[in-house]
Amino acid sequence: MGVSRATAADSQADMQAQARRRAIPVAWLVPLLLGLLALLPRVWGLNDFLTTDEAYHWISRSERFSAAVAQGRWADTILTGHPGVTVMWLGSLGLALERWAVDMGWATVPTRLEHLAWLRLPVAMLHSLLLPLAYLLLRRLVRPAVALVAALLWATSPWLVAYGRVLHLDMLLTNFVLISMLLLLVGQQQRMAGKDQATRRGDWPWLLGSGVVCGLALLTKGPALIWLPVAGLLMFMLDLRRWILDFQRDGFSIQQLTSKILHLFLGYVAWLAVALALVGLLWPAMWSAPEVALGRYFGEILDNGGRPNGDGQFFLGVAVGDPGPLFYPLALLFRFTPLEMVGIVAGLGFTLYALRFTHRNEWWQLVTRNSQFVTLLAFAFFAAFTLLVMTLGPKKFDRYVLPIWPALLLFAAVGLVRIADRRLQIADWLRPKVSALASLIAHRSSLIALVLLCQLPILAWFHPYYLSYYNPLLGGGPVAQRNLLIGWGEGMNEVGAYLRSRPDIASGQVLSALPPTLQPFVPVPVRDVLTIDEGPANYAVVYLESLQREADPAIYARLQQTAPLHTVSIHGIDYATIYQLPRPFATPLAAQFGGGLRLWGYTLEQTPDRLVVTPAWDVRARPEADYLVFMHVLDAQGNRVAQIAVPPGGDSLPPTGAWQPGEQFGVPLPLDLPAGLPAGDYQVVLGLFDPVTGERLPLTAGPAADQTSAGPHALLVAKVTLR
Repeated sequence: MGVSRATAADSQADMQAQARRRAIPVAWLVPLLLGLLALLPRVWGLNDFLTTDEAYHWISRSERFSAAVAQGRWADTILTGHPGVTVMWLGSLGLALERWAVDMGWATVPTRLEHLAWLRLPVAMLHSLLLPLAYLLLRRLVRPAVALVAALLWATSPWLVAYGRVLHLDMLLTNFVLISMLLLLVGQQQRMAGKDQATRRGDWPWLLGSGVVCGLALLTKGPALIWLPVAGLLMFMLDLRRWILDFQRDGFSIQQLTSKILHLFLGYVAWLAVALALVGLLWPAMWSAPEVALGRYFGEILDNGGRPNGDGQFFLGVAVGDPGPLFYPLALLFRFTPLEMVGIVAGLGFTLYALRFTHRNEWWQLVTRNSQFVTLLAFAFFAAFTLLVMTLGPKKFDRYVLPIWPALLLFAAVGLVRIADRRLQIADWLRPKVSALASLIAHRSSLIALVLLCQLPILAWFHPYYLSYYNPLLGGGPVAQRNLLIGWGEGMNEVGAYLRSRPDIASGQVLSALPPTLQPFVPVPVRDVLTIDEGPANYAVVYLESLQREADPAIYARLQQTAPLHTVSIHGIDYATIYQLPRPFATPLAAQFGGGLRLWGYTLEQTPDRLVVTPAWDVRARPEADYLVFMHVLDAQGNRVAQIAVPPGGDSLPPTGAWQPGEQFGVPLPLDLPAGLPAGDYQVVLGLFDPVTGERLPLTAGPAADQTSAGPHALLVAKVTLR
């Protein structure tokens, strides 16, 4: 009998061991799938467009950082006060991968955009690796369903995806602070669960791990300093729960209180020391010029963050310096997807409703026993503190509060799971009545499917312009562009595609407010709009954020004096408008033929036997026919002594019937003079006519020539003297 029982026990133990072995792959399957879900939108099409900060800063900084490290020039790794060290290390890794692929023959020498894609790749992959880690940590703190839904939202939120695929600071800061906070909370939970001093020491690996990741955050961007006091306050408040329980069990004593305060102080010092040690280890400048590096670090915070944006801001339809306290709340609302907004509203509603009926003794149970409640309080405290600090600063961009976005999505996950729980309650009530419907409603996987079905189509629709996503419940992009500053380089690839299609693109340079973001997409030089007087240009690109900030109004008025040729609209946002600049002319002459052909002026070149007139045409509306331009030379008696009639665009440009509003033309009109013309004064007149009907296009503005000699609708261009 005993043998039988022993055999049965062994068999059961074997079955449990086999079940555990089978559970291991399943346990890792969810993080793996989450990583893939995060990876695909972040690495798909990395050579799309350049953001302003990448084009002006981070590409060159990564290249110079890599070169300085390779040559041992440690002090030269101080390239910005942000300090952006993690960005530049990852960019350097991308450079190494690019060189290796080229050396192995797996890739050709990259273009500017392909080069950017190599630099972006390690950043995108790191974000995709950190997400499963965040999920595994969060799962220790909250309900598994809440952790899974939160991770799904982190993986698919358009705002997080947008910044998770660029060579930039803010998403790295966001993920490092998130992981550091989760490690700290897991360690504190471990300490809370310990029943004796030995088991409570199990929080140290988590605490030191949190310090390591905090060091990475400090190496990324100065606002990581906000996390330092928040972490200390969280450690104190979370330890206070344990202190009260210990005092209730063992009684209060000064010696015990002193010991606990000393342990807390040493823990925070150790956490901070690990973070600072990592800063010194991974920033080569700290090895040779720490005082210079730290000076740049804090100087960036005071000088750059302590003043309004030097280029100006835009909020609620007005160009401003400091948008004020309403900026971040409104900007955050515009970044929510409908599902995320429903989750936030539900989470707040369910939480407030539940807390309303919570008794005083139940509050203590929540604080000491409910790790999910404590986690939500910690995230809420961090989000509120960060939002307050960033609001007090005069310089504001929506991405500056990106670190609180995972916290907000965690609350959205709580709301969505609570909604699912209510559906389960309804299902339990329905099951005896309508079993099939109840089973469908009760199936937990429907919540996961709901998240994916709501979020993934948004990602697919907005790829690669995830920055163009704005909450459709608030009016989406069209409303956002009337209230928020928009434009970080998006759309310049489409601007380039249009300009490349222009037949006269090689005729001159292009003016743009952000030349490096456009230059890779056009075959001609791109100059800053501020250089408008430094030489002729063919086209000008007016970017939305420049108009919003009311940058250089006089210059932009000159750029917009012609009709817009083309507007690049992405998801309802008019990012850029393309204008063709007037053709050069020496003599102004304001005239107009019909309702759509204007003349800015002309250039006249004269030789003894030839006149060459180059009119500067401005198309305001499409002409109704393929007109010819006539040019006559009249003597003092009104006799016509020379004439031509040719297409105004010459032989290489389209006929007038194909001219588009906004186009500018300046084709020379050579007129040979007959031999033997007597010296004297002559008139040059010009007009347009339909070669089919012979009818002239009416001259609606400008000095008209004498109809007796020149006929109707002829423009008096110039008076010339032949000697």
